[in-house]
Amino acid sequence: MTLLRAVGRTMMSSYFVFSGIRAIRKPEDFVADAQPLTDRLVPAAKRFAPDEVAEFIPEDTAMLVRINGAVQVAGGLALATGKGRRLGAGLLALSLVPTTIARHPFWSKSDPDERVHERQQFIKNVGLLGGVIIASRDTEGKPGIVWRANEGRELAVRRTRKAKKNAKKALKKNRGKDTAAAIGTGLTAVSEVLGEAVEEVVAEGRKARKQAAKRAKEARREATKRAEEAQKAARRSAKKGAKKVRKSTGDVQKKALSAAEDAGKNVRKFTGEAKAQLGEHIQLGQN
Repeated sequence: MTLLRAVGRTMMSSYFVFSGIRAIRKPEDFVADAQPLTDRLVPAAKRFAPDEVAEFIPEDTAMLVRINGAVQVAGGLALATGKGRRLGAGLLALSLVPTTIARHPFWSKSDPDERVHERQQFIKNVGLLGGVIIASRDTEGKPGIVWRANEGRELAVRRTRKAKKNAKKALKKNRGKDTAAAIGTGLTAVSEVLGEAVEEVVAEGRKARKQAAKRAKEARREATKRAEEAQKAARRSAKKGAKKVRKSTGDVQKKALSAAEDAGKNVRKFTGEAKAQLGEHIQLGQN
C-alpha cells in the first residue's frame, strides 16, 4: 500500500467509522429518519427471502440502525487498515445506499432551504458512494482476477499451438526412423510445453487459480487430443510402411519362384537332349 492510498483510504473511512459508532451508541437519533424506509423494506425482505433467512431479519428499527452502524465501522476499519480493503469498501457501499435514502430525502421536504440542505447532503453521500465503489475495485496497480484468467487462457492456447507444431515436426523428422520414438518425441513436446503453460498460469496469483485452472484444464484436454491425433497418424504411417514392405517381399518371392521354375525346366530339357544324344552314340557304336 502506497502512502497516498493509505492517507486517502483513512480520510474516506473516517466518516463511516464515526457515523457508525454514533449509530451504535445512539440509534434513537436515526430511528425517525429510518422508520419510513424500514417499514417498507422489512416486510418486502421477509416476503421474498427464504424462511430460514426471513426469521432472522429484525423488525425493530433501532436494531437495524445498529446493524447498519456496525457494518459501517467494520467496513471503515478494513478500508483504513488495508486488511480486506476491497470487501470493506463493498460493505460501505451497501450500507451507504439505505443511509442516504433514509437521512436525506430532499424530495419530501417542503421548505426550500431545508430541501437545498438535504440535496447537498444527498449529493455528498453519492460522491462518497462513488469513492467506495472505486476503492472496492482498486487492485493497487496489479492486474485483476479476470484479466489474469484471460491472460492465462491465452498463454495456454499459445503453448498448445506451439506443442502441436513441435509434435508435427518431430513426426516428420522421425518418419523414416523408429515410429515409437517419433510418438514419444511428440508426446514429450506436448507435455513439456503444457507443463510450462500450467505453471505460468498458476503463478499468476492465488486469487486467479480457480478461474485459471478451468482454462488450463481446457488447454490440457486440447493438448491431449492433439497428441492422440499425432499418435494415430504415426501408427497409420507405420502400418502403411509395413504393408509396402510385405508387398515388396511378396513380389520378390514370386519372381524368385518363377526364375527357379524356369531354371528347372531348362535343366530337364537339356538333360533329355543329352540322354537322347548319348543313346544315339551308343547305338552307332554297336553297329
